[in-house]
Amino acid sequence: MVTEIQKFSDQIAFVVLRRLDAMMIMVDDCLQGTPPSRVVVGSALFSYLGLKFISFGTDFHHQLRSRGLLRIVFEAAKSLPILKDLVSCEKAKLIAKLDKDLRKKIAAKPPRMIVLPYDGLSSKEIMSEADCRRAKDTSHLMKASRMSGAVYMADQEHFDLLCSIYSSFVHANPLHADAFPSVTRMEAEVVSMTASLLGGCSATNPDVCGLMTSGGTESILTAIRATRDYMRVVRHVRRPEMIVAVSAHAAVYKAAEYFNIQIVRVPVDKDFRMDVDATARAIRKNTILIYASAPGYPHGVIDPVEKLAALAKENGVCLHVDACLGGFVLPFIPSLNQTSSELFDFRAPGVTSMSADTHKYGLSQKGSSVVLYASALLRQYQYTAVMDWSGGLYISPSQPGSRPGGLIAQSWASLLHLGRKGFQMITKRICNAAVLLRAGISSIDGLHVLGSDVTMVVAWGSTDPLLDIYVVNDIMITKGWHLSVLHTPAALHMCITPANIECVPELLSDLKAAVDEARNSNDGCISGGKAPIYGLAGALPDRDLVGDILKDVQDLMLRHV
Repeated sequence: MVTEIQKFSDQIAFVVLRRLDAMMIMVDDCLQGTPPSRVVVGSALFSYLGLKFISFGTDFHHQLRSRGLLRIVFEAAKSLPILKDLVSCEKAKLIAKLDKDLRKKIAAKPPRMIVLPYDGLSSKEIMSEADCRRAKDTSHLMKASRMSGAVYMADQEHFDLLCSIYSSFVHANPLHADAFPSVTRMEAEVVSMTASLLGGCSATNPDVCGLMTSGGTESILTAIRATRDYMRVVRHVRRPEMIVAVSAHAAVYKAAEYFNIQIVRVPVDKDFRMDVDATARAIRKNTILIYASAPGYPHGVIDPVEKLAALAKENGVCLHVDACLGGFVLPFIPSLNQTSSELFDFRAPGVTSMSADTHKYGLSQKGSSVVLYASALLRQYQYTAVMDWSGGLYISPSQPGSRPGGLIAQSWASLLHLGRKGFQMITKRICNAAVLLRAGISSIDGLHVLGSDVTMVVAWGSTDPLLDIYVVNDIMITKGWHLSVLHTPAALHMCITPANIECVPELLSDLKAAVDEARNSNDGCISGGKAPIYGLAGALPDRDLVGDILKDVQDLMLRHV
């Protein structure tokens, strides 16, 4: 049998060589008498055009995967003069309207500081100016917050302790570890305590380590950048891709822009969890990272981390778990028997990095977070080492050089003050409030809860085609509520914190009234409301145009303060 296969292989090779020889003879006949210079130039030109064609095809495929065919078509269409002028005109009208609305909200007093005063103000004058500005802020009510997330602390004693600790270490800078060993030690202890909650500091995961950052976005960016550089060395990936669910936090898009990583988006299932099968199909040779959430910001749903981690390990790629919201809550939920005990942290083999925000449910002040790695080797890829600088040898473990020691110290104090028992009590109250809110929303005609996981985030949408959920939000704003607005599908969510737990019954009462009011409104919208803008942004198929509008809106917000 082997001899027959060998003979067949030899016959095929013989036929191929004969055909190739015949083609070469034909080419020689065609070029006979052609000056050698033309052969060389023609070959070079043909090779150049061939490479350009391949490059164009590769770039088009890259754009197709990252942006989709529809966005490419829209971009091409907008380049036509007639459409370009029309889009610019309509966008200018919208921005002008927003500009007019924002100008009305500009505070006339105090007058805006435009230039540095020649003579410094007195302490009394500065405090007066600060108080005047703070009067415009949303009131910080310890136990009566009407904001989704944002404010987490509800204990005045805890608040005062953190402020006191912060002021004691406000001068410290961990960049100079020899001068300020206190905050360097505190940072290591915060990282260790956080890791111990998330499957680290154990016999199975003794190498889990990390650093503190300024917030969840920096933690996510830091982990993604370290993963990119690690995979460049280990797997020689030069055009990195990361797989994210459509529900992944917006920080992944920032990381993709900053670090030149292509995002490959996969859908979520009916329960809004990252689709494992779609993720498996999306893995390619350039994949460096799978990004999972525990839970995700939009719907409070926990992605199937165990299955995704197994998939990552099988394919030799990294897996990051965004536990910025859940890092100090989920570890205490299994003990309450409120959800399944599916692993979401370093206990799941294949998880290589995590992020957890101390300034959210760690109940420390803004802004502090923790990024964790499965090993010190991976953590080293977030460092920056400069060997040939005239200023001497330089090593920095994070994106910023100097970092505020006061923030590290108060995060350390927060964890120590609460302890495991404190976190268990807070988590129990949050879960009980979430159960109450989910049940109350389900009882309101026209609304339904999104997702099945009982976490700190409760999201809901409309089941009535005539009930615009964005109009409901505009009415809730008039009642003093600040809910989070979601797209695809159109929905709202409330992120339950210790500061707003006691307001859940009032939220349900106002929400029911808002639904009734939205149904009874004559024109289906609220004067001055944002429902038309949200509706337009969600309906526009040209997402690049939406992005351009958002950038113009951001300019307006920075100008009119």
